[in-house]
Amino acid sequence: MRRTVLAVALSMVAMPSVAVWAQDVKPVSFEVTLVKPAKPDERGGRGWHSTRNITNIENYPLMDLILRAYDLKSPMQILNAPEWAKKDHYDITAKSSEQEFERLGKLKAEESGDEYLKMVQSMLAERFGLLVETSTQRMPRFTIKRVSDDVIEQGLKPTPVGPDGRPPGGRDVSSNGNSTLVTMEVSGASMEDIAKILSGRAEVGHRVVIDTTGLPGFFSFRLQFAPDNGMGISPDATVPGLLDVVRQELGLKLVKDEGDVPVVIVKAAKKPELD
Repeated sequence: MRRTVLAVALSMVAMPSVAVWAQDVKPVSFEVTLVKPAKPDERGGRGWHSTRNITNIENYPLMDLILRAYDLKSPMQILNAPEWAKKDHYDITAKSSEQEFERLGKLKAEESGDEYLKMVQSMLAERFGLLVETSTQRMPRFTIKRVSDDVIEQGLKPTPVGPDGRPPGGRDVSSNGNSTLVTMEVSGASMEDIAKILSGRAEVGHRVVIDTTGLPGFFSFRLQFAPDNGMGISPDATVPGLLDVVRQELGLKLVKDEGDVPVVIVKAAKKPELD
């Protein structure tokens, strides 16, 4: 295993409407990382799994790693990435120390999640030479609104929460289908989570989706819709498209608008040294 020594910091230096991830303070980090090219037979799927202090990432390009590390909703939020960052796929194993794992376990869920993302950011800085700026940019997007302020459609089912105010089973999202029908099942998702799930899909033109419903709590739902790869749904489709199904079954409408969206600007990146 390759032991990494991380020298790239992730502290933000104030700039007008721009934050720079600079190289001045040692961040939280994984103790060991391994980066290998993705296996050819993995190109049909990918995974991100954590067991205790070990994270296994399968078949991810750098673009999607940035998307995950900086908690973005759509690839449109990543600017100036090199072409290889979209095409080259990698398998990554990242291991934190037992002490770090125990420390994160004592934090609140939101704090622990933020710390974990910083660790992924550190890994990208060390292994991919990633240097970014964070800013905002005005661009086309969608906003989620309620069809009626008085009614929540039956398809949008409230999810019970535990003592910590979160669904006991956490959030779960699955989506599978073919050229004529997609089935999406979601449980334990907040409205912000739902906005993130819908963001970046071909059905919304790969745009960012912003939640403006004001609905608190967590929800579960199951949708079946005809896929749309940017050309509209097939004339042979037996079910409506995603936007129509969301309106009919969840009582939510997606409205096109334009506004400020958080973006990550890639200043530097390099192909990783492989293990």
